Formats: sequence, structure tokens, C-alpha cells
Amino acid sequence: MATPYGVTITMSANTVTNLINGNFNLYGFKAVQTTQSGGAPLVWFKTLNYSTTTAVSWQEQYQAYTSNSSIIANGQIIASNSNNINLGQTMDVATGGIGTVVNDGTDLAISILNQTTTQYTCGISQTATDGSMNPLCAFPLYGGNMDVIAPIEKILLMFSSNQINTGTVIQKAYSPGIFIDLTANNNVNVAYDLNAGWSWGGYSWAQSVTANASMSPLLIQS
Repeated sequence: MATPYGVTITMSANTVTNLINGNFNLYGFKAVQTTQSGGAPLVWFKTLNYSTTTAVSWQEQYQAYTSNSSIIANGQIIASNSNNINLGQTMDVATGGIGTVVNDGTDLAISILNQTTTQYTCGISQTATDGSMNPLCAFPLYGGNMDVIAPIEKILLMFSSNQINTGTVIQKAYSPGIFIDLTANNNVNVAYDLNAGWSWGGYSWAQSVTANASMSPLLIQS
């Protein structure tokens, strides 16, 4: 059984009303660990479905993907091939970016092995809050090389009026956010106020993220 994770967000009715009137979406980003350089975090989910109590939940269900999209600021990564995959497995990539999953890989990580001489973009996707499978990250996959990516239970949340698609490369935070570590506790409670920002009781499992902060150091860890 996949482990369920969740963050419950509490807001006042006034904050919710102002967010809705301002056309703010709730955006989510998920962190990974890898030694591969040149990667970028992507918008994992966006939603307008929030209220005074909002449950953000997900499970450990993954895909590995390849793409012909370039990793550029504000560019959208579109998966051209995706395969369901578990931790400890490898997706072997053949001509055209077509993948085959084999039971040979690195424990607690997802490996993507390029068996061609063509460079692709690759990454892992995870089931989002609405049940859709969306990419978390994008990395260059060079010919004959293998990327090893480990999903970790750390999530960044922020409300923003910027209209951004899932799968978009994000380098800077558009608004104040909260970075939450669910490694030790898979369900936590936080609060948000449009003027005062995020609060969580000052516990060590979260930290604030300022607007315009760099996203990669938090979301792509080595």
C-alpha cells in the first residue's frame, strides 16, 4: 500500500474571499534528491479548490518520463513517453524516447538509462492532489548516460495570482511560500493569511520561503 501524505491548510473566511477575488491559485512543488546537474523544479499541481480548511494529500505513486521539451525558464515540459515505475526500478530508454521498466536500479530511487545517442529531457512524475500524474522535475538525459532521482517527502506550497501551467519550469518563487518536510510526520497542519503569510507553530519541519527566493536549492537536493 502506498503511504498517504497530507497537509491541512487553515485560513480565515476573509483570506479565502480575497484569494478568490484576486484569482489566486494554490501551487504545489515536490522535492527530489539527485547528483545530476542542470535540472529544474516544475509546477507539480495548481488548484482553485480551496476554502477555510483545505486538505492537500498525495500518495507514493510514480512514473518516469522522457520529453523533447527544452529545460528553459518558464518553459513547459511535456512528457512524450511515460511509464509507471516503483522505487528501485530503472526505465531503459530506446529510440524515440520509448521506455521499458526493469527491476534493476538504485534502492529508494528511480533510474532512467538512455540506451541511445540522442539527448532527451527526463524526470519523474507523481500523483497529485487531484489524482493526475504530473512531473516534479526535469533533467538532461545525455546519450548513454543514466539519471538517478530519488523523490523525497518535502513539499513547497504557495498562493499566487500568476497563471502558470503544471509542468512549467520555475526558478523563483512568485509569492511567499512554505517548505514542509513530512519525512518524520506524514500529516501536518499549517495556516495561511494573505497579509501575515504562513504559520505552523514554529516547528522544525517547516520554513518560510520569501517571494523571489530561488527554488532549486530547496526542491533539487544533492
